[in-house]
Amino acid sequence: MATGAVTYPAAASARVPRISPIALEQRVRRLLRPAGSRPGTLTHPIVLIRAEPVWEGEAEFQVDGKDVRVVPCVSPLAVLEQTTAWSGTPGGRLLVLLTDREEGELGDSVLSQVHRHRVHVVEPWALVEESFGAARLDPRLAGERWAAQALLDAMPPGGWPRLPGAVLSRDAAVSQLAARRLGLDRLGLGADGIDAPALLRWSFLPGATEAFRALRAEERRGLVDWLTARTGRAARALFALVDSGRGSDALPLGLVCACLWGPDRPAGSERAQGRVEAYFGDGQRDAPHLDDATLRAFAAVAHDVIVGLLDRAANSPGGSGGEDGYAPAVLDRAEELLLQFGAQEAGRVSDVLPSGFEHRAGVFAAAVRACLPGFDPEQVAVSAAAVADLRRHRLSRARHRRVEQVMMAQRLVQWLATGTGPPQSAGAGVDAHLADWGWADVALQHIWAGEDVHPALSAAYRAVYVAGAQRRRGLDDAFARRLAAWTSAGTPPGEALVVETVLQRVVAPMLRADGARVLLVILDGMSAAVAVALAQDLRGEGWQEYDPIGEPIGEPLSTEPGAPARRRAAIAALPTVTAVSRASLLSGRLTEGGQDDEKAAFERHRLWRGQSVRLFHRGDLHGGPGTRLATGLTEALHGDAAVVGVVINTVDDSLNAGHEGFDTGWTVSKIWGLQAVMAHARATGRAVVLTSDHGYVPEHGGRMTGAPDALSARHRSGEGPVADGEVELAGPRVVVPGGRIVALWNPELRYTARRAGYHGGASPAEVTVPVLAFLPFAPSGTDMVPPRWRPLADQRPGWWSLEQAPAGVTSAAPPPLHPAVAPAPRRTRRRAPVHEGQAAFDLPAPEHAPGYAPEPTPAVGTPVPTSVPASARTGVDAVVEELLATEMFRAQAGLTPRTVPTRKIAAALAALLHANGRLATAVVAERAGEHPGRAVGFATTLQRIFNVDNYPVLSLIDDSRTVRLDVVLLREQFGLSGRLR
Repeated sequence: MATGAVTYPAAASARVPRISPIALEQRVRRLLRPAGSRPGTLTHPIVLIRAEPVWEGEAEFQVDGKDVRVVPCVSPLAVLEQTTAWSGTPGGRLLVLLTDREEGELGDSVLSQVHRHRVHVVEPWALVEESFGAARLDPRLAGERWAAQALLDAMPPGGWPRLPGAVLSRDAAVSQLAARRLGLDRLGLGADGIDAPALLRWSFLPGATEAFRALRAEERRGLVDWLTARTGRAARALFALVDSGRGSDALPLGLVCACLWGPDRPAGSERAQGRVEAYFGDGQRDAPHLDDATLRAFAAVAHDVIVGLLDRAANSPGGSGGEDGYAPAVLDRAEELLLQFGAQEAGRVSDVLPSGFEHRAGVFAAAVRACLPGFDPEQVAVSAAAVADLRRHRLSRARHRRVEQVMMAQRLVQWLATGTGPPQSAGAGVDAHLADWGWADVALQHIWAGEDVHPALSAAYRAVYVAGAQRRRGLDDAFARRLAAWTSAGTPPGEALVVETVLQRVVAPMLRADGARVLLVILDGMSAAVAVALAQDLRGEGWQEYDPIGEPIGEPLSTEPGAPARRRAAIAALPTVTAVSRASLLSGRLTEGGQDDEKAAFERHRLWRGQSVRLFHRGDLHGGPGTRLATGLTEALHGDAAVVGVVINTVDDSLNAGHEGFDTGWTVSKIWGLQAVMAHARATGRAVVLTSDHGYVPEHGGRMTGAPDALSARHRSGEGPVADGEVELAGPRVVVPGGRIVALWNPELRYTARRAGYHGGASPAEVTVPVLAFLPFAPSGTDMVPPRWRPLADQRPGWWSLEQAPAGVTSAAPPPLHPAVAPAPRRTRRRAPVHEGQAAFDLPAPEHAPGYAPEPTPAVGTPVPTSVPASARTGVDAVVEELLATEMFRAQAGLTPRTVPTRKIAAALAALLHANGRLATAVVAERAGEHPGRAVGFATTLQRIFNVDNYPVLSLIDDSRTVRLDVVLLREQFGLSGRLR
């Protein structure tokens, strides 16, 4: 590009420009490579360039392979000395002299020795044009006189990026300059990422605002004007702080402004507002006045930025370093500023500041204390609303452990507000414990861990724990009495599951299918509280849970239409110690023995009918270096063994070692070897049965009571009278000489030294043996599902949910499990999410009754169907009937390649409506009478029927594991007028 034909606008001043190393390199390259020619040797290897005699780069460098030396010359004499000295230098090198002198001052003797016999003038705009690859300047850019020198000074190595188009626009050039000067690459941003949030993020980078203030005043003013015009009012506030030397406080001060200028600011905030305005420099000479609209815009941007940082940190487990780690420092500084301005009260309204989080925690603590002692439903709803408010705080994810404790405390409150009654049989007790009381134990375990930060919250936890433990002791007492009566009477278990029949009723029937293979995991000491936590974790890892006992023995499934699938629990052998109960489980009969006895009895049991069966204890599990599991175990899992049994002692060992593992709950990863054996089961298509030999009671500040005849921490031989907290157990299920022991039912008592937990007693936590069944989720895995296994819906009790507070009624214990049932429970209706401007159906809560009080029964008990109150059925049935009668439904149903009976469609729709629009795909199929192996295909067919014009009325989510029904779209697409009541 020839510079002689172009007239460029004046630079920022008449003074000689300063040239940067990058600009000089570009200029030299242009001299060495004239347009249309190859690099050559200059006739005079000295170049005079008119520029400030200041050089900040390397004294010597290379350009296109030629050695270049740069020397600034502050006077004509200095130029003369350099040219004279260089004249004798060997060729091939180039000397560049920077001088601010005119040609007339240098004289002909100097000019005769330099390239082209003249001083080369550096035209800043020409270099800028050339660097960007433009043909001409935007007149608006030419008007920014400060920008030419700034673009030269800030030019990156290799020049500015080549931009499309012949005209270099003002915004294109200045945005590149701003991104370079601000160092936005530290944020992973470029010129196209300049906005108000980016500026606030930039302000908190170490040294960022200080470096900006060090720019020349005219460049700084020009950039501020351009940035403010581009990004809006928030930038005015930001650069007011930068000018006052407080730019690094911009982000935390924005959070303070959100508290003081927000709609919920406390009364009397005017004084603090004045202090903040002064902090911006308001009132000082040349400082801009910031109106309320500007401060609100500034606060809104700061809020959005910190929310983004918190979200990124929460989504980066372990922290990714860099900017993600700034959020705590920003929040801490904001709290310091609140204190400095006397605005601590205003911090309470914040949904991002720690003071706002602690305030919401205090509101919850007060609401919980107000629930005591009567647990009035309206007050319970208030505490539930306080939990929801705390969970909406932006720090809830970062402080998830504390939030989880709050949630557990609220769940315990909701459990205490239900009408849970005592069991009327031992079988009813273990079923209720697995389905309901064990969940309460999970909540008790969490809040027992306590709260160190908030005294009011700590006091609330203590009060709720005391109330929950008292309720549990009452249930434990009632259960122990029922257990003692049943044990003494010697009544057969009937349809109830006992530990010695688990092999017969659960494992052996699975082998009837050709090629069926099973993994039986005995997790020694797994209580109901541990089991429900592990089951939830396994569901999240892609395992579908099943009810392995489809119907009473000898009766077809059709004799119990609508009988609910549920988790199963067995009654442990007595006393509830490993030597008795695990030996009985693995032998298939009441007995006592050690590992050798267990192995012999299990592998040679007649139930297997000669099929290969293997059992692995603790010493057989560990592999060598680099392998988790022993070779023999992995070979068995991948081999022809019909049943592979694995005994894992992690829970029991943790109790003995003093580690409860309940601060955050048991997970699969915390159980040594469990994740590995489950992975092998998935790979080999084995069904998994996860069970235990007994449970345990945790150490929660109990006391030791003297017992010279103690046989374990929780039972003794039976000498002497039965004291408070004890019960006498006698009969054929008591596997000790004489068939009689005295056992503790009170979980706060023990006979031996303190450990993390104990077993051997008569509480339901020790007697209940969970029996869980799983298959890996496989939409096409029809052949994997054992006969009569039925998929389970979510097994969490209704009171566990925190999605909506109980409103005016008690809520949700698990479904009745035994023949005699209390009157139909009252129900809480839930509302589905409503799109703005639309009405939705009122959806009923999940079908859980608030309690039961069955009549005494001589046997352990028999499960029966759960009846749904007529009031709940009416609304769902009416909506289903209305939909089936529509012309749209008939037309859509006719489009399916396979005719689906209307009764199946109605059953699936009703199940989804009862479940608030979300249900496991396998459960939807099961409710409709379809085989679980065809669940995904059935759901896909339903999509063709319900998704009119491809609107997602029915969706498959979670890798097709879950069906979601959009009730609002269902009403709109089919023109339904009815509402669920």
